[in-house]
Amino acid sequence: MLKSLIGLILIMGFCFADVIKEGDSLKTFTLPDQFDKVHTIDTKKYEIFLISSQKDVSSWVNDFLKTKEKGFLERNRAIYISDIHTMPSFVTSLFALPKMRKYNYTMMLFYEKNTLFPVQDDALSVVKFEEGKVKTIRFIKDGKKIEEIFK
Repeated sequence: MLKSLIGLILIMGFCFADVIKEGDSLKTFTLPDQFDKVHTIDTKKYEIFLISSQKDVSSWVNDFLKTKEKGFLERNRAIYISDIHTMPSFVTSLFALPKMRKYNYTMMLFYEKNTLFPVQDDALSVVKFEEGKVKTIRFIKDGKKIEEIFK
């Protein structure tokens, strides 16, 4: 009974969590990367946030970033965050993380459900900040359009 009540409270918290929108500021938070190193995430360091929450969308981003030189995201003040909370933990540890560790870029990971950034099915969320506030939120449904983010 107590577990059910706690679960219900957590679910209600997720339902009423504030997803950022244009004009909002982003509070500083931390996320681990694929090497389990914890990073402080804020708009002083990053202006472009790429958020994927589905395997196919992550594949688009990975295919794009594989063609870029090491340090591409950093030079563009960009961060890539993959929401892997639905991935079974054994798949994450045995298959996904070893593969991710071969990438030449840093990939931040949401091990818990993303309740901060807006998402759409089959789309990459692109949130751009200017002077610490959300300037634009876009959803890209074609992996070939990722290059346009950086123009």
